[in-house]
Amino acid sequence: MHGKIVRYLSSNGKGAVINLSRKLFEFTKETWHDKKVIPAVDMFVEFRCNEAGQVTDCKASRYQDFGNHSMISESEFWHHETDEQLDTLLSNKRDAIVQKIYKTTDYQKIREIAVDIKPMESLKKYFSQEFSAIAFLNDLHLPKDKFLYDYTHLKRFSAKTLDNLLYSDKTIPKDDFIEELGIMTRLESAFSGLTRYQKVNVENVFKEHFLAQQCHYQALIVAINNAKDTANLCQKRINALKSDILLLQRRIQSKVDLEKNSQKLEKVQLELKKMGESENFNSNLCKRLLHLKEQFEEHYLKIYTELYQKTHERIYKKIKSGLDICITILNDKIYHKILKSVSLQKNFFKNANNDRVPTMTYFIEQYLEHLNKDKLNELDTLLYHYINKIKKKQRKYFLIVTTDEQESTNLKLKILCQNELYSVKTAYKRTLYFSLINEITFEKIYIDSAHIWENPEGLIQEAKAFKANAQTSFEIISKQVSGNRFGFLE
Repeated sequence: MHGKIVRYLSSNGKGAVINLSRKLFEFTKETWHDKKVIPAVDMFVEFRCNEAGQVTDCKASRYQDFGNHSMISESEFWHHETDEQLDTLLSNKRDAIVQKIYKTTDYQKIREIAVDIKPMESLKKYFSQEFSAIAFLNDLHLPKDKFLYDYTHLKRFSAKTLDNLLYSDKTIPKDDFIEELGIMTRLESAFSGLTRYQKVNVENVFKEHFLAQQCHYQALIVAINNAKDTANLCQKRINALKSDILLLQRRIQSKVDLEKNSQKLEKVQLELKKMGESENFNSNLCKRLLHLKEQFEEHYLKIYTELYQKTHERIYKKIKSGLDICITILNDKIYHKILKSVSLQKNFFKNANNDRVPTMTYFIEQYLEHLNKDKLNELDTLLYHYINKIKKKQRKYFLIVTTDEQESTNLKLKILCQNELYSVKTAYKRTLYFSLINEITFEKIYIDSAHIWENPEGLIQEAKAFKANAQTSFEIISKQVSGNRFGFLE
């Protein structure tokens, strides 16, 4: 039967549809059998139930728009059980319109074929699922100057990043990310569907989705077929009449029923003349209408093909851009949740070895660190160059010199709040400090004068002695803060 989705939660894949009698039916992701479309509130569906009233099969209806250009009304949708019934109704309606046009059109005078549905309107219907997915982008808001990540590279690390956050902090519900995940899933479905559009035969699409909807064009086809059939019938009759004439002429030559056969011959010759005129008229009409049909097809196929390519390219860019926005917003949301998480502050950031925020870029770097750079596959090579390009632009290193664990964690979080790609190292003993200032060029070095193993001036001179940090700026933190110690003093 037909229904409409009134509730759907992407987090658990459960939803509800309502039928004509306003009765609710629950469905789950297991009973949703439409790989091309993601369920959404207000979507019209076709579903089936078992004897217990449980939904066993649910999918999106092919009929979603009941606007001015639709031959099917919403009332007709509700009063028919299946899409197949609506297909039959639509076909009958279109046939009736075609017959009416055929009967009221003088095809001897026609010079052009009227267009019932414009090419762009046809393409909007053809790409309806993709346009519907793009509409969800209106719900997304990204800061004006926000750096946009590439969905292609970050996608495979999004689930791991989110799972890490939810596992590390049980107080954060997955429902906090429903909106972003829901929109991204819809866009992903549309994006994967674009692959089949790249391989499609546009001429077949033109025939099935443009020409098939043109009632005046279809009426012309009827006129051509009727003219062709009439011409063929006339030709068959002409052949039969010619045989009759030969027979009658033999009889007249043999002087058999001379008067009677002469009258018949005259009558047959008159009919032959009329049949010849009719055959000639219908043949010429058929040729002229065929020429008109070919002109129409050639003209609109060129327009349709160009529009198809432009529309496909525009949709691709829109969806790709939408996915980039989605993955950026999701990553940014995870980033801010991490920084505010008490659990992660007490555990993850407390560890001096954890110098970055565990966002998607963090897990990308972790993944690449374990790979042999000389044996990267094509996908990982692109990922490697992409993340290095980002690091080159945004990565800055900071160093906190202190033996105070709490002071280090607090300052680390303040720095990481400025940019998720920042790296904040902690030197809690001399050997580590020496190693870090020798290997890394730091943007700034913070020295906790209250919790270090020697005076700040000595540490500054030691760092500036290395070429890597000769120009590095320093900040001495003089605030006395009591707290836990790392316990690794030299």
